[in-house]
Amino acid sequence: MKTKHLFTLGLIGFLASCSSRNCSIEGVVENAEEGDTLYIARMVDGNFIPSDTVILNGSNFSIKENCDSTIIASYFFYSHQSNEAYSNIFFMEKGKIRLNIGVEGRVSGTENNDLYQKFTDSVYVIHEQMNQIYERQASSTIAEEAQDEDMEKKLVALEQQSSQLVYETLKSNIDKPLGYFLLISCYNMLEPETTLELIQKVQSSYKNSNMIRAIEEEVQKSCKTANGQSFIDICIPSIDGGQIKLSDVVRENKLTLVDCWASWCGPCRAEMPNVVSLYDKYHKKGLEIVGISFDENDKSWREAVKEMKMTWPQASELNSWDNVMTHNYGVNSIPYTILIDSNGTIIGQQLRGNELEEVIKQYLN
Repeated sequence: MKTKHLFTLGLIGFLASCSSRNCSIEGVVENAEEGDTLYIARMVDGNFIPSDTVILNGSNFSIKENCDSTIIASYFFYSHQSNEAYSNIFFMEKGKIRLNIGVEGRVSGTENNDLYQKFTDSVYVIHEQMNQIYERQASSTIAEEAQDEDMEKKLVALEQQSSQLVYETLKSNIDKPLGYFLLISCYNMLEPETTLELIQKVQSSYKNSNMIRAIEEEVQKSCKTANGQSFIDICIPSIDGGQIKLSDVVRENKLTLVDCWASWCGPCRAEMPNVVSLYDKYHKKGLEIVGISFDENDKSWREAVKEMKMTWPQASELNSWDNVMTHNYGVNSIPYTILIDSNGTIIGQQLRGNELEEVIKQYLN
């Protein structure tokens, strides 16, 4: 690991004039004090490896590097003064890069950094709106929830807007390092077929990486459980100490909804009142739900089931993401739903809110 002792900008500017290095990184660190440390890590095959330790002499800093190609990097800074940690992604490439490190971190100056900042600004606006809805749902009384039935519609619409933004940014930049980074970070937001198409368009230097190969393998697994395919049977410990075999549930009901969730998942908890409503409306008409938790803590799991009035069968291996749904169905984000008809055919996935109810209603009617 290299250690760079940074002097004043004036001195470094003088030294830089004698250097042939083609990547200039300048920035300011909010709440920095003399002797504080800024850590830089570089991505190697999908993993960030620590590479530079920068000892600060005040808020301003400057680094010179040789960059024959673009390196996806990240920084981390902990402020002892404000007790806050700052981190962000940036692209180390030819040109003059500007890092503003603080509560509202920003990157700029070169093509990939400017594109990345534009993307994150747009995502931030959408996610702020979503967080406001989550907070409102968490603090609402039953009466208030009944008065505002549009909250869930707004949430679904914002999620769709976020997914569309990711896809459009990915599609238009897939041949750039930004596109590769977004692909390996957000591929679980895309349809499996779309991910496979985008993989073929990444830069040749990335195409044979272990990260891309792993994603391709996972996505191909998801294709095997796509709509129209037969479900894969699983057996998983139930909350009452027994076992739930999915094939038994599918055989005994007109329609089975597999609902992947966790007690620690905010979006899962926000969606759960809708799932409860679906169960009340359609259980007697032939709908059964199997809740599969991605929890690790048994107590948290059981308390959440009771608190949110989840009266349908519940199961969990209590092993977080290392579970049968991840291994067999490629589930890598929650909440995640899978609808299976009485013939064992998957007829819907990742449906929520009104969209989920509409599919259930049409099928059972």
